[in-house]
Amino acid sequence: MTIRMENYMDKESVRQKVREGYTQIAVLGNPRREGVSCCGSSPAAAEELVRHIGYSSDDLAALPEGANMGLSCGNPTAIASLKPGDVVLDLGAGGGFDVFIAGRKVGATGRAIGVDMTPEMLMKARRNCAAYTRQTGFDNVEFRLGEIEHLPVADASVDAIISNCVINLSPDKPQVWREMARVLKPGGRVAVSDLALFQPLPDGVATMAAALIGCVAGAALVAETERMVRAAGFTDITLTTKPDYINAVTDLDDPLYQQIIEQLPVGAKVADYVTSLEVKARKPGKRLQILGPGCARCTTLAANTEAAAKELGLAYELEKVTDLQQIMAFGVMTTPALVVNGVVKVVGKVLSPDEIKKVLQ
Repeated sequence: MTIRMENYMDKESVRQKVREGYTQIAVLGNPRREGVSCCGSSPAAAEELVRHIGYSSDDLAALPEGANMGLSCGNPTAIASLKPGDVVLDLGAGGGFDVFIAGRKVGATGRAIGVDMTPEMLMKARRNCAAYTRQTGFDNVEFRLGEIEHLPVADASVDAIISNCVINLSPDKPQVWREMARVLKPGGRVAVSDLALFQPLPDGVATMAAALIGCVAGAALVAETERMVRAAGFTDITLTTKPDYINAVTDLDDPLYQQIIEQLPVGAKVADYVTSLEVKARKPGKRLQILGPGCARCTTLAANTEAAAKELGLAYELEKVTDLQQIMAFGVMTTPALVVNGVVKVVGKVLSPDEIKKVLQ
């Protein structure tokens, strides 16, 4: 039977082991100094790794020195559809690598926020803020101390969430996904790169502390990941496996991966078990329902509701409910009516767009 790392150690012990490992990387650099992996690489190997997984020369040239610590297993900023004005949150920001890239994409009117539980990592990231501002002219990044299971971020305040090879480290992954749903605005989106498993790891790998810090032992099955994302309430879920990443770090002779290979059955490859995984998902927008038999007043209320939602910049889904039994199930006897996320807000009235905006805010 495979012993999952979450069961092998209690949650706080896992968290402390991860914190200690990343404190060492922040202060002393990667102990596997000549290696390359998602969780700590030498400077030259770190640049080779991020180029392999899709970061452009422009992305790398604009980074403050030392921000790229080789802690990546994908490129979430490339799949997050970031645009000027967005508020973007990076879970497990480390030295600020993806935050600084995201900050350039969201521009002066946007904001890029990094959360990390390791004070030494935050110090490293914050020291880089001045260089970032000199290079870009933007004062739009910040770093907050906190755990990704309990984000120091307000409800419904973020347009997009990114994370790069971090969620696998959490001892409570379902809680991480629930927290993401909490802080995202309706219609907000998730773009995560992480390590995941095709099949359970052999016992010798699953209980290796080094494999936990190296982002392998704590990884969830691909199917488990999808269930967690769905259970948190996300929609439009897309999971894309990227096995080429694992083949690349194995070919580059990362010491950890060589240790893992020794624990595998004869003839097995790391890529038979582990993959880089891209996860894209969306938090549902406001669900707006117009109750009524399709009369002119119903059509006007629907049009005014759409106009109000668009003026507010809301993500929304508008449904016209004309079935009498469905209307009566809401307890509504007079139409038209407006229902927002299952709650009846307007009955028997046709409000103007400005009046509806007050209802939706």
